[in-house]
Amino acid sequence: MNSNLETVKRAVVLLLLLFTSLTVAIASVGDGDINFLNSNIEDAKHSASTEGKLVFVNFYARWCTPCNWMDETTFKDKTVVELLNNNFIAVKMNIDEKEGFEMKKQYEIRYLPTVLILNSKGQVVDRIEETLTSADLVQLLDRQNSVGNKRIIVNGFNASPTEKQFTYEAEYYNSSMASTEYINFKDSNISVFRVQTGVYETYARATKMAAHLRELFLEGVVVINDYKGDKLLFRVKLGQFATLEEAESFREILAEEFDIKGIVN
Repeated sequence: MNSNLETVKRAVVLLLLLFTSLTVAIASVGDGDINFLNSNIEDAKHSASTEGKLVFVNFYARWCTPCNWMDETTFKDKTVVELLNNNFIAVKMNIDEKEGFEMKKQYEIRYLPTVLILNSKGQVVDRIEETLTSADLVQLLDRQNSVGNKRIIVNGFNASPTEKQFTYEAEYYNSSMASTEYINFKDSNISVFRVQTGVYETYARATKMAAHLRELFLEGVVVINDYKGDKLLFRVKLGQFATLEEAESFREILAEEFDIKGIVN
């Protein structure tokens, strides 16, 4: 009897030791890293549906300098890692691989890096076509993780803005801000029309305007990096339209009902 009891005790101790070892091992694997799925978006959508989460998709390429910069800085930030691992199904899409190339076409990816936030049906909740710092990404993730902001981008607008649209004067560009993390890859093979509402010489001004537009409209707002000569500029664009006519109609609505001047490009 005592012999059997001792055997059971040893077995329990061994199981506890094994469980503790496995727990430590699991915690140490990828500690401090984002749990990017090594699978396709369909699997990610299924997981999102099961877990009640949104899908975070990072489109990148190995040769993309700003993409590599985000990998080494933004995606290493502790807060970013925790937010993505706890609240999103994260996927990385290499556009030079078969599925990544197909998803690039399906979601009309024109710039690198691009981040998409999708719901479990694969519908775009938010699109960010710019290099994101950790602070920028934390703000984005916090906003989208809010239940009230888990919405689908549609070709419509908020008919009851809380305040009248205002504009910012562009500041002189500070050359010390220039760095390769803001260089974008452009693919002109896909036609997407947006209404450009402003051009700024500082990233801070552009993102401030973009944040204000997001408060007023359901349409997606993007900040696109561009060059004029050797000067880096930041273009704020609103909406995403398949035809020039749709974009022009939306531009007219902005001008007539919201006193927002813009151009379609």
